[in-house]
Formats: sequence, C-alpha cells, structure tokens
Amino acid sequence: MNEQQVTVNPPETDDNRPGRAWRWDITATPALAWTLRKPWPLTGLRLLVLGLLLLGIGHGLTQPDSKTGLSLLLFWGLFWPLLTVMVTPSFGNLFCAICPHGFIGRWLSPVGLKRRFPKALRGGMIGLSILVFGYWFIHYSMPGQLERSTQVTAWYFLGFSLFALASFYLFYGMAYCKELCPLGRLLAVYGKLGATRISTRKADCASCRGFECAKACRYKLSPFLFEKNNNMEQCTLCMDCVQACDSVRVQLQPPGLSLFQPIKRIGGSSDYWVLLVVLAVAGVAVQMLHGLQHSGLRDSLPWNLAGAWLNTALGVSPKVFDFGRVLGLGLALIMTLIAAGIGYRRAARLAGTDYLTARQGLVYGLAPAVILGLMPHTLTRFFTNDAHALANAFSGLLGGNLALEPLASRGDPWLFSLSLLAYLGMIWSLTTLWKRSRLLTPHADLGLRLRVWFWACLPLLLFIAIYLFKAWAFMTYGPAPRH
Repeated sequence: MNEQQVTVNPPETDDNRPGRAWRWDITATPALAWTLRKPWPLTGLRLLVLGLLLLGIGHGLTQPDSKTGLSLLLFWGLFWPLLTVMVTPSFGNLFCAICPHGFIGRWLSPVGLKRRFPKALRGGMIGLSILVFGYWFIHYSMPGQLERSTQVTAWYFLGFSLFALASFYLFYGMAYCKELCPLGRLLAVYGKLGATRISTRKADCASCRGFECAKACRYKLSPFLFEKNNNMEQCTLCMDCVQACDSVRVQLQPPGLSLFQPIKRIGGSSDYWVLLVVLAVAGVAVQMLHGLQHSGLRDSLPWNLAGAWLNTALGVSPKVFDFGRVLGLGLALIMTLIAAGIGYRRAARLAGTDYLTARQGLVYGLAPAVILGLMPHTLTRFFTNDAHALANAFSGLLGGNLALEPLASRGDPWLFSLSLLAYLGMIWSLTTLWKRSRLLTPHADLGLRLRVWFWACLPLLLFIAIYLFKAWAFMTYGPAPRH
C-alpha cells in the first residue's frame, strides 16, 4: 500500500446525518476516555504482552525440550486463537495495538537507518506470502512439526521476532507492520468486521490547521479520513491519534456495519487476495483436510490417493512430508481462485462495471464466513486442550500446584453447538454479499440484482458446498478408523 500523504481538506462527514447507525462513543465515557487518552495504561498492557512473548521464548529455549509446556500453550493456545481469531473480528484490530513487535518497533524505528521501503514491494503481498509459506504450507505439508516441541516453537517465534526487529531498524514508518508482518494485512482485513471505529468531529476538523492526529500516526495514516472512506486501512488502534487530539473519538458500532457501505480503497488490492487466500486455506482447505480427512471417505479422497502414490514413488514418509495434504491445499486454492474469477467477472459484466471494481467491492462479503468459520475449531481446542493447561502451567511457574481439569471434552453437546457459528458466518456473508451487490446495481430490477448476487456468491458457495459435503460424509460413512 502506498503511504498516504496528509491531506489538508477535512472530511465531509456529518455526525448527525440521517440514518446513522447506533454508536457508543467510548471516549465520551469519563473512565474509559481517561484510559484511552493517557499513554501509560496501554504501555503497561504492551509491557505485559511483551513479557509473555519473552517468557514463551526464554522458557522454551532454556528448559528441557518437551511436547507439552508453557511455550506451546502461550503461542499456539493464547496468542494465535484468542488474540487474533477471536478478538479481532469482535472488537477490531486490538492485537496489533498491543503487539510486542510493534511496541518495540515504535522505539526502534526512529533511531534506526530510516530507509524507505521499496515502492515496488509495497502492498502487503510479502507479508501474506510469509503467512502462506512460513506457516500454512508447513502446517499442511509437515503436520505437527511447528508444534511438536517447546524448543521448535521457541525458535520459530524467536526467528520471527528477530526478523521484525531488523525490519523496524532498517525501514521507517512502521513498514514492517504494513508490508512484512505475516498477520498485519490479515488482521487489518479481519478488523473491518469488528465493532471498534475511530472517527473525528466534523466541526473541529473544519477549523483544524495542525492535523495533530495525522502527525501523531506512526503509520502515516489520516484518521480524519477514516469515516469518509469507510476504511481505517492499516490502523492498529494504537491510540496515538486519540491521545494527540481530543476531537478523535473511539466508538463501538454493530459488527460488520462498514461492510454494508462502499469502502474506498487507498491503493492496492491486497484485501482481495487476503480474503480469497484465507477463504481457500482456512475455509475450503480446512474442511477438506481437517474435515473430510477424518471421515470414512478418507482413503477414497483423490488428493490422498495421489499423495500416497507420490510418497511411495519418491520414498518419502508422509510423516516427513505429506504430499496428499499439499495436493489438497493446492486444490483448495485453485478451486477458490477459479470460482472467484468466474463469479466476479460474470457479476461485473451483468452490473455493467469493470472487473477490478466489482471484485474489490464484492470480496468484502466473504469476511464473515472466513472469520466465523475459524471460530468453532479455535474455541473447541481452547476449551478442551489449552485453557486448563495454561492455568496449570502458570501455577507451576509461580510455585503453585493447581491441577485443573479440561473445561470440556470432545463430544459435549454444548461444544457441538459452536459449529453453528460457521453457519452464522455463511448466512451473514450471503446477506453482506446481497448488500454489496446492490451497491453495484443501484438502479437494477430484482431479477438482474439476483443474478449479480448469485455470481458474486460463487466462491462462498464453493465453501458452503464443501462444508455440507463434509457433514454428509460423516453422517453417511461415519468417522475414519484410527490408523
């Protein structure tokens, strides 16, 4: 994404415009406003999270290697599922606000080499590529390798931390967060579903000549344009602008509300690729490789048959490199990209608009299904494996002898109800895509609008079809026998 220059024209927004959705102005609540407008409460929270990062890395590297332990629980049980998958789509990009890498970068970047990040490499695609090949590809091709021991996990996150610090020292403007962070683009897109919004007061902006909010932003953003563009871009909710100007407000609104309105892009098309890749990898591929893989159809699935042949022909154990899972991942990506290409091109033709405009506007409708589809697996693992173990590990670290049992067991009826979140995400996405299709066809009749909506839903319908096929496979063939 190109760095945005500070604009001298204030936004044309109206705090009292008709039809404005409900919003709760947090900064109008004295106790909460004091917490957000003073730097030290957030600094204390960031120090706490930084301490957890250092604890996880240090504990993993200095203690005897183990298949269970505090390092595994912190990184794979707390940071990833709760602070990214759960918090971001609920309240916004809060993980970036307290990210330990960003916290160090705030102080390291101003004293570093302050070089400009290469223009040709901007757009966040490097960060997305690191996420795909540095995590997901390893996760699918070598199952369990990243989580197989405390030392492996500690070295993995130490490597990412050193890479982040070197990037902060080399480039200015928090370029690591915007261009290189594996989670940066992902969480910025997730945050569009969240409820937290930053806006400014029109009356104050009209007479403002200092633009303190934009000057305070380490990410070179203009908070006074957020509401006009219906896009907070790469905002990390760091609250620097809130602390610099009393006219900047932090508000809560119904989750996903911004997805019902036009979203002005400030450059690049990374949101498009992020949503499609996440739908393919964390949606379609998960249902194929974590869903169908455990059904009675496992040994008949084409990617497993082809993968088994390759493993045998090349003499490679699937425990070392599983070709079947890699083929399944590749198939999920190809099917999703083809469905999106066909669907969005057809929708653009019917709506009488260009393909790039159509795909950029329609792809945001996938966000609820992509995000809520991850939650059942995340919550199930946390309640059955991680929550009690994390509490017990901290107790042991502090000299206690806490021995909590798992909060739930697989098969508990209430855990099964978590799967309803995935269906909620599908319905939410279908509704959002209908709204976004109407933005493309404001004057079309119902028949044309329905056809545009159908083609806009094509990548989502692929995900729904795989999800329902998985459910049918379990009902018909039952679970796969254990090896």
